[in-house]
Formats: sequence, C-alpha cells, structure tokens
Amino acid sequence: MQLELRHLRVLRTIADQGSVTRAAASLGVSQPALTAQLRRIEQLLGGAVFARGHRGVRPTAYGEYVLSRTRAIIANVDDLLAARPDREAGPVVGVGSFENPVVVTLVDSLARVMPEARVTLQTEHFVRVLVDMVVNGRLDLALVADYPGHELRVDASLGFGVVAMEPVFIALPAAHRLAALPEVDLADLAGEAWVLPPSDGMGWPEHLLDRCGQAGFAPRTGYQLVEAGVRRELIGAGLAISACQALYEPDEHVAVVPLRGDPVWMRHVLVWRKSGPVARHAAAMLEVAAAAHRALAARSRPFTAWAERRGRT
Repeated sequence: MQLELRHLRVLRTIADQGSVTRAAASLGVSQPALTAQLRRIEQLLGGAVFARGHRGVRPTAYGEYVLSRTRAIIANVDDLLAARPDREAGPVVGVGSFENPVVVTLVDSLARVMPEARVTLQTEHFVRVLVDMVVNGRLDLALVADYPGHELRVDASLGFGVVAMEPVFIALPAAHRLAALPEVDLADLAGEAWVLPPSDGMGWPEHLLDRCGQAGFAPRTGYQLVEAGVRRELIGAGLAISACQALYEPDEHVAVVPLRGDPVWMRHVLVWRKSGPVARHAAAMLEVAAAAHRALAARSRPFTAWAERRGRT
C-alpha cells in the first residue's frame, strides 16, 4: 500500500469532524470501513495520527505534524487542479481566511475593484498555512489572526495591516450558572469541560492556555475540534464551553459572555504579497475589512454591551 492523496483527504476529514463516526457520514462510508482504513494509513505512516476516546478523536503530537503537512499538500494539489489550461481564462486572485464573516465583504469588494479577475476563497483553521500560501504565491491576500505574545512576523515580501483588535469572549450553555452574568472571571471556568482546537500555527490556543495558567489552572479539554457547527452543538447541549470571537452570535441555547479584565485578546490582520496583483488595492481592502468589522460589531449585542461598559465606541 502506498500513501495516496485520498488517504490525506481522509485524515483531514477525520481531524475536521473530530470523530470517525462523523467523518464516515461525511465521506459516505461505513464507520467500520473508515476505522479499518485509518488503521492501515497509520500503519503505513508508522505512528498513530489520532488518539481515540469515547467522545471522539484528537490528533497526537505526531498527528499535528502530519496534519499540518497534509493540509498544505492538499492545498497545493487543489491549486494545481484549479490552474488547468482548459479552465476559464483570465487572472485568478486567491483570498484566504480563517473563520471570519468579514471575509465575505472583502471578497465582494475585491471582485468589484478587479472585475477582470476571478476571485477565489479558501478558508483554513491552520492559519499559518494561509500566510505561507501568500508568501509562496498560492494566495494573493489573506485575513488572519494573531495574539499577544504570538504576533505575526511577516516575510519581507509581504505587506500587512491591522483590521481590528478585540477581546476574546466565552461561549456558555444558555442554562449555565454563569451565563446571565455581564462578565465572568477566567478562574471561575477552571472546572469546566472546554472545546479547544488544535494549534492554528499562529498562537491559538496557546495564548488562551497562557492566560489560563496565569489564572491558576489548565483547561480540561473535553473536546478537540475545529468544526464550528459541532462546537456550537456541544455548547448548546450543555456539554462544554469555549472561547470565542467577540462577534460570535448567541442564540437560545448558547450565551456569549465577556471575561472580566479582558485577559485574552486577538488581532485581525490582512496580509498580501507586495509583488502581487492585490498590492495596489491593499489600502482600500484594509479599510473595507475594518469597516466590515465595525459594522458587525455594531450589530453584536455582547460586543456592544462590553464596549459600553468599557466606555468604548
């Protein structure tokens, strides 16, 4: 058996779903068949990619290494396929982003100022991959995030600008004992089961873990996953809590509460290749992204309440 691209896609799907059962449903195969295939792939690689538990799977230390390269390989292959000469003629402008609604406005605006180009979008949890793709010319523009103590060090070939800085809030089950408070102490969450993602290569969740350590505890990781929908379901079901972006929307099952003293922060950053086609529009795109963030913030109840208490606009 040789390692093939389809095997890498299997590993990525399992990692994204956080469960072999959910991954099997996503891939349209049976759970026993996918389990057997995963076992063969791990035997071929010579080590366990995932640690199994009764609540799903999480990458091992070796698995983090494998998955970071797996995602980069798949992105490269997808780029090769997208560059086929029989595809639609005309320049292609590639945009990348982490989970951030601002990117929708960014893509729309970029398409308006560059009508001759076909604008594509790629989202990625492993944000470091997006930065590397801009450096290597596989993307032209990326909206990424970094964190205090883990600030982005840009390559000399890149331009960058700060879109916004915001505190990180906590998503709790709506029925949680702390959900109705205007803000909570980070230390009060020491005994909770947390949803934590694997490292994004840019300082998350390392920044959160640093702050929790300063508050006197290490988060008890109940679940490790990157899929946003599953995370919301877990929180809404009362099974876990999670750090979240300040603009994360609450609903009838999920409450969003600021942290007292604002110990955890994130910065939204736009990066582009100085020699790329987007460079001449970079200043305008930076303002578009900042305006989109401000508009979203103005509609966010948790964020506006936090800003009023802090005397901010």
